[in-house]
Amino acid sequence: MVKRQHKFLSLVLCAALLCTALLLGTFSAFAAAGDTVYVKLNNGWSSVHCYMWNSDSDKNAEWPGPLMTKVADGVYSYTLPKAYSNIIFNNGSGGSGNQTDDMTYPGGGQIYDLKGNSWSKYSGGSQNPTQATQATQSTQKPAPSDSYTVYLKNTAGWSTAYCYMWNSDSDSNSAWPGQTMTKVEDNVYSYTSSKSFTNCIFNGGGDQNKTADLTTKYGQIYDNSTNTWSVYDTSPLQVKSYSADPTENVYTGMEVSLAAKAASTGGTVVYKFSVTNASGGTSVIAQNYTGAASWTPSAAGNYTITFDFADTAGNTNTRSLKLNVQNDASLTAPIIKSVVPSNLNLIKRNKAATVSVSAGGGKTGTNLLFYKYIVKDPNGVSNTPYYTLNSTYSFTPTMLGKYTVEVFVQASDNTTVNKTYTYTATDSDVTNPTTVTMPPSVTEKPTSSSGYQLGDVNKDGIVNIKDATYIQKYLASYPGFTVTLELGDVNRDGVVSVKDSTAIQRLINQ
Repeated sequence: MVKRQHKFLSLVLCAALLCTALLLGTFSAFAAAGDTVYVKLNNGWSSVHCYMWNSDSDKNAEWPGPLMTKVADGVYSYTLPKAYSNIIFNNGSGGSGNQTDDMTYPGGGQIYDLKGNSWSKYSGGSQNPTQATQATQSTQKPAPSDSYTVYLKNTAGWSTAYCYMWNSDSDSNSAWPGQTMTKVEDNVYSYTSSKSFTNCIFNGGGDQNKTADLTTKYGQIYDNSTNTWSVYDTSPLQVKSYSADPTENVYTGMEVSLAAKAASTGGTVVYKFSVTNASGGTSVIAQNYTGAASWTPSAAGNYTITFDFADTAGNTNTRSLKLNVQNDASLTAPIIKSVVPSNLNLIKRNKAATVSVSAGGGKTGTNLLFYKYIVKDPNGVSNTPYYTLNSTYSFTPTMLGKYTVEVFVQASDNTTVNKTYTYTATDSDVTNPTTVTMPPSVTEKPTSSSGYQLGDVNKDGIVNIKDATYIQKYLASYPGFTVTLELGDVNRDGVVSVKDSTAIQRLINQ
């Protein structure tokens, strides 16, 4: 009986060792550099990041990890630079509802369903994944599509055009110099890859004519003379550019500058800027001919900024981008939310110009914020700067030309943030001040019967960015926020709407 027990135990141990060897071999084959992992974005997130690690000191990036690349409708991918054993998908934030659990990475060619919380084999395309029968890497690649197309504007006059793309040393589209590009029109070439690549180099067939290492921007065109990317558009109303500044580390109350540019063969272009929150509510920020606007978010969350273009011939076009707005209520690092006058404003020679800063964060130590201003005249001569508690600074330009004002904001732990603004001094009359303050005694007839200036909806005696934010909170039905038509209808259209918030921002930036 004893012998039989020993024999049985030996068989169990042998089987265990064999399983362990197989598992280890399988894992090492899965977790390899160049592997691509996929996720099905079907849970309402606007974007998805991939965070991977082996240990606290061995990870693919700092949290939340790299932003994943869209490869099909609802499907995003990430290619591993090396082997990792653990993975978390997230929307750029942490906590419940914003990230998956810590998961063991199952190997390349797998797709994770965020709604179903399950892994399966990815076979390409945007269809719903089916449950895999075994964890083997898919050999089928996604079909080429416009999602993987880049363009080259050959203004440098290369005789031929090649595109070399890669994710890692072992994961590239071809050996150097890459694949030959296809001519689609005069001086414009295209190349469509079979999958997503992070990096690319355009070249003339060798090392003599080539670009620097570039971050791949699918759907865009690269000019090899100006070394710039732009949107590739062949429609009658062509979108040349659209942007938001900033796009990262955006906080409530922070001014976001929006800009767009289009070219039309059919007449004057009208630009419309709108914002949509996570619940689907949309508000028009501005509609104008200048292609510029500003938006100040009053609540944290995920937002979509939409840029609509229309010309007098009836042609239309549209673009959009996504922003994540955070709350700075407990932020320790200082942030600059807005500076008035904003960038490129005019100031008048020999007349005092006042810079007003709205800042946040600094929730550490004394919770105080300190300000410093460095003003340089057109000859590069600057003032003697020092830190102060004053969020405003006045100086008098004595020369015509460009002045720069570098604004520093420092928290009590000496953490500092700074931004530089440019102003043009002129002899022409400039609308001033940028912030309107009610004087102690008013001799002129007040703007409203209540005695408050039009736009002073919070009735603090000043028309500034706080009033624009107050209207936004009122429209969002924040408790305790009330606005009278007399003070809030700034554009005089008979209602209080987001247009009045925009009108206030224009007023204080004049």
